Amino acid sequence: MNIVLAVWEKGIRPLSRVLGIVSAILCAGLALLLTLEVIFRASTGGGIRGMFEISELVLVMIAFLGFGQAESNKVHVRVSLLTDRLGAPFRLRLQGIALLLCAVFLVWMGSELAMRALESVQTGEFRTGLLNFPVWPGRTFAAVGAGLLALVMLVKGIIMIGGHEAQGGRSANSQEVPAGVI
Repeated sequence: MNIVLAVWEKGIRPLSRVLGIVSAILCAGLALLLTLEVIFRASTGGGIRGMFEISELVLVMIAFLGFGQAESNKVHVRVSLLTDRLGAPFRLRLQGIALLLCAVFLVWMGSELAMRALESVQTGEFRTGLLNFPVWPGRTFAAVGAGLLALVMLVKGIIMIGGHEAQGGRSANSQEVPAGVI
């Protein structure tokens, strides 16, 4: 279990954090770009060429790159009406099983998204609009985000089935793990 906790703390959480930061930066950049779009439309009557296509891609990137961070910080969507009423050991194991089931679904979803992204790259797929915009970047970021979320849920599920809290390396009885153990 210590190896899984170490992988969680030293690998998956930092990777999720970095991609979450990228997502936040992209969100700020999109807000700035949309502000510029409004200013240009108000002052010149015309907007930024390809703004729809750009914002569409950036929104996919923002959402999918932020999923792993949201789950690792326990702020991803969850309904805890039942599990909040359970004792810690049973609750952790039940949540772990649910996370493993979600991970299986996400592995399937991520592999399908990856195949679609690969097909998109190979065929040179693009959308026609104001710009001929390639489709593969959005598909690729969706596959990466789904894959990271699957990995987060898989490792969290394993940790929780073992009776430990996934965040911060805390056990079910909330005792801290000594710094040198992991």
